[in-house]
Amino acid sequence: MVTKPKAEQPRDAEQSGVVAPRDMHTADAVAWRIEWDFGRAEVQALGAMLGPVTFRLDAGRELEAMHVANWAGQADASDLPGVLKRLRGEWPCVPFGRTDVPDDLPAGWLSFSADDAWPHGYGANNLWTCDEAGPRHVALSIDYPESSPVGRLERRISADPLSAALDIELTIHPRTTLTLPVGLHPTFRLPGVSARVRLDLAGNEGIFTYPSCDAGTSAVLQPDARGASLDAMPGLEGAIDLSRLPLSMDVEELLQVRGLRGNGERAPLSLHYLDHDARVDLWWDTEVLPDLMLWVSNRGRCHFPWQGRHVALGAEPVNSVFDLGRIARPPLGHALSDRRGVPLTAGQPWTTRYRLAAHRVGA
Repeated sequence: MVTKPKAEQPRDAEQSGVVAPRDMHTADAVAWRIEWDFGRAEVQALGAMLGPVTFRLDAGRELEAMHVANWAGQADASDLPGVLKRLRGEWPCVPFGRTDVPDDLPAGWLSFSADDAWPHGYGANNLWTCDEAGPRHVALSIDYPESSPVGRLERRISADPLSAALDIELTIHPRTTLTLPVGLHPTFRLPGVSARVRLDLAGNEGIFTYPSCDAGTSAVLQPDARGASLDAMPGLEGAIDLSRLPLSMDVEELLQVRGLRGNGERAPLSLHYLDHDARVDLWWDTEVLPDLMLWVSNRGRCHFPWQGRHVALGAEPVNSVFDLGRIARPPLGHALSDRRGVPLTAGQPWTTRYRLAAHRVGA
């Protein structure tokens, strides 16, 4: 039986795993709860966003891993795009990227119009249906408009019964054969004290800064530049250390780490929460999503809803050139010019799997 999100919840909402929304007049707030011995999580209907997520490290310690925007669910956020309205945690972006074209791209970049107006894709902005839910899993789906080359997305989130980990599966059902920018969008919570989360990257082929300086943001990095490591990125006034977050300065930056090479023992990305003596690892298939886009949101946007107080880290496995793959292409010879997207074949489902896991350091 398919359970569709709706404003009025059943009387047994708590028993069925449905989280009753505070505002009973909107379906945006409908969510499904996952609980297991090592944590708890929520998955909302809007964007199928996963968050909040609490991992239980041991009998006395818990770690809130995923970000929830401070404006999420507030009345003044009701007119925001769906992807921002209740921004939180993790969700899929199909297709990945922005739909507006920056007016300051470097010479040689080709720009063009996006095929629709949904930033990060239709699925990131609309309500998903819960197809199946149990105490330790939720399966959701969404049908795309008939004009879209994508017919349907399916998403399954399952708790690992033996550890503080969530396993996630995404399936794309394409209507046509095409190459599509695809990304995942984990967004991690950062503490209020500077430099208390350390980012550890697996081996890679270089870290690249964003080619545009968007209005309304504060940037400290040289645009369209390359760095060898996060702790010495090329800044406008010298090297910048982005390996420890949050930063003490107000800044908004996007970077792309090319060709990450995780292995069976080391995750492509690990976040060390120093005050918890714990790590959160992000595992994904680097063969199909070879890069990681880092969104360092550190009080650098002053307009609504950000208002100079938003602090989070987006760590986004992608096959795309930044979030520009839908509207721009770098010149041949650029280090990211081959990042065109995931090849999809009409009528053949495409599936990828990834994992969020927390553990005590040394455990």
